[in-house]
Amino acid sequence: MDKIERVRAVLRGEAVDRPPYSFWTHLPEIDLDPVRLADETAAFARRFDIDFVKSMPNGLFVVEDFGVECDFSEIAKGGVAKVTRAAVQAPADWLKLRPCDVEAGAYGRELAHLRRLVQAVGPGQPVLATVFSPLTVAAKMSNGLHRQHLRSHPDMLRKGLEAITETAIAFARAALESGCAGIFFAIQDAMPKVLTEAEYRAFGTAYDLRVLAAAQAADGWFNVVHMHGEDMMFDLIKDYPAAALNWHIGETPPSIAEYRRAGGTKPVLGGLQRAHLTDRNLPAIRADFDRTIAETGGRGVLVAPACVIRHPVDKDTLLTVAGWVKGLAKGG
Repeated sequence: MDKIERVRAVLRGEAVDRPPYSFWTHLPEIDLDPVRLADETAAFARRFDIDFVKSMPNGLFVVEDFGVECDFSEIAKGGVAKVTRAAVQAPADWLKLRPCDVEAGAYGRELAHLRRLVQAVGPGQPVLATVFSPLTVAAKMSNGLHRQHLRSHPDMLRKGLEAITETAIAFARAALESGCAGIFFAIQDAMPKVLTEAEYRAFGTAYDLRVLAAAQAADGWFNVVHMHGEDMMFDLIKDYPAAALNWHIGETPPSIAEYRRAGGTKPVLGGLQRAHLTDRNLPAIRADFDRTIAETGGRGVLVAPACVIRHPVDKDTLLTVAGWVKGLAKGG
């Protein structure tokens, strides 16, 4: 089977020669350069012979065009990008937000990266475009003030979420029209320690579903929901309209076996703890891998990390894991 056939078959619930697999990491020194980022990501895909590619943009691209001021100067020294001036500092600032032109600015930069990446990897390898949920974008642009405003000025926050959601929909559509197979939809606030379930339904789910519906309507056949963090509202999100689910398996409930026993049927993308990959802990990675295969029988699973592997990755570690997956095709 080739890569795209293998991924499509798993998503349909069919038997395959072996599970598809992938890895991803940030490339912080070059992720503001769409050409270099695309070329290096394609080279990464070839080096580890992965079955599908998850795009790894700078995580602040979704807020730059809304007026957030960012500082990228520490990246060259091993630091991270920082928000130096939030777009939302007072509740009324939500009312000032307008949908962004996704062909311009930071969104345009990311679309240029995706278009080049799709061309670089070729038609036989699916590419996932990273799209952040509207409430996650609201968190980034307000330095977390959205949680206060949700309770004190809900109508103002809703107005801002409308502009954010329209932008996310336009970006997802453009990415899929550019040849991406689906979106990797990242959700970060759906945790009881952050919001109640009723709050997330009203300010998260209501907007999440609009983005996912638009991605599905734009022929996104490989849309993935990523539940970021511990103790996520799994039961609320597990039935979102997506081709596969990704969460921090091994770090937070449920296990894959628990999900399956509860009647869950969606393909699972994940099974490897990113900390074990980052730490090059081969015995722990092997335990994750063996558990994932045992709990799925190697069916309905795409082997991958729960979240981004910290940069820089260890080449030998990833090649070893790739070898384990490929060995399944030979009964190894």
